[in-house]
Amino acid sequence: MSEQHRNSVLFSRLKSILPSNLSLADYLAELLEISRDSVYRRIKGEKQLSFNELTRIAIAFNISLDELFNLNEGHVIFHGQFVNSSDFRLESYLESMLNNIELINRSDDRELFYISKDIPVFYYLMFPEIAAFKFFIWTKTQMNFDEMKQGKFSFSILTPALSQLCDKISSGYTKISGTEILNADNILNDLRQLEYYRETEMFEDKSDFLLIYERLTQMVKHMELQASLGIKCLPGKEPLPDAGEIKVYVNDFFVGDNTIIARIDDTRVVYLNHSAINFISTTSIEFVDYSFDFIQNIIKKSSLISVISERDRKKFFNLFLERIEEYKLRNIQPLNI
Repeated sequence: MSEQHRNSVLFSRLKSILPSNLSLADYLAELLEISRDSVYRRIKGEKQLSFNELTRIAIAFNISLDELFNLNEGHVIFHGQFVNSSDFRLESYLESMLNNIELINRSDDRELFYISKDIPVFYYLMFPEIAAFKFFIWTKTQMNFDEMKQGKFSFSILTPALSQLCDKISSGYTKISGTEILNADNILNDLRQLEYYRETEMFEDKSDFLLIYERLTQMVKHMELQASLGIKCLPGKEPLPDAGEIKVYVNDFFVGDNTIIARIDDTRVVYLNHSAINFISTTSIEFVDYSFDFIQNIIKKSSLISVISERDRKKFFNLFLERIEEYKLRNIQPLNI
C-alpha cells in the first residue's frame, strides 16, 4: 500500500468517526498542535505522520493503529527510525525520547512497565558522567560512526544542550508511575563496557573511569532509595508532589530485553529496543495485549522489593554495589594510582 493510499484510508476513517459538525483539519490542527497547512500536507501524503502524532490520534479517537489501517489479524504496524551515521544526532534522539515522555505525561492516568536487560536508561540520564559515557559507547562502538573512530572518551561529549535534554527526560520520568522488573545481571553490561574502554585506552584522562564507578555507585543507591520509598525522585532531591509511584520487582531467572509498555488512559504502547539504541513502537491491540500478559506473568514469578521486603531489597542492591567494587578494584592496579 502506497503512503498516499494509506493516508487516504487513515483520514477517511477519522472523518467517519468525527461528528459531522466538526472540521477534521481544524480538529487535527488543534490535537497535533500544528497548522492547518501542515495537516493538509499530512492528508496529501507530502509529510509522514510521526509516531507521536499517530499515538495522539489513537488516544483521541479511542482506537488502535491497526484499527486505523484496517489490518488483518497477524499484522502489526511498528513505527521507528533506524539510527545511522549519516543523519543521527544525539540531540534528535533525546528529543524523540522527551516527546514520548511528554506525550505520556499529558494524561492524568498513566503508567510505565519496564522489563530490563540493562539498567533502565532513565537512570543513566540522571547522572551526567554516566550519560556521557553511554553516549560515547552508542556512537563509537555500537553504531561505529566514522567521526568517532579515532576519538577517545571525554566528558565534554555531554554538551549543555544534551545535558538539558537529559534533565527534562529525567524529570518527566519521575512523574510517571511505573513497574520495573530487574535482574542481578543488569549492571554487568555497564561494568564490562567500562573495563573494555580502560583496557583499550579509550579515556583521554585515565582517571575518568574511576569517577564513572563512583557515579554508578550513586546511581544504584538512588535506585535503592526510590525502591524503599516507593516514590520516584531525582538524585539528591525530595520527591515532588506530582511524583509517580514505583514498584520494583526482582526476577532471578529471566533477564529482560528492555521492553517498555506505556499505558496512556485506555491506550497502551509497546516500545521495543533493538540493534543497540534503536526503538520501534506499536499500539497494535493484539501485540500489546500479548506483551502485557507476558510481563504480568513475569511479575507473578518475581519478588517485590519496593517499600516492603527490606532485607531482600538490601541484598539485591548490595549485589550491584559489590560487583561495581569488584570491577573497580581489579582495574585500579594497572593505572598505578
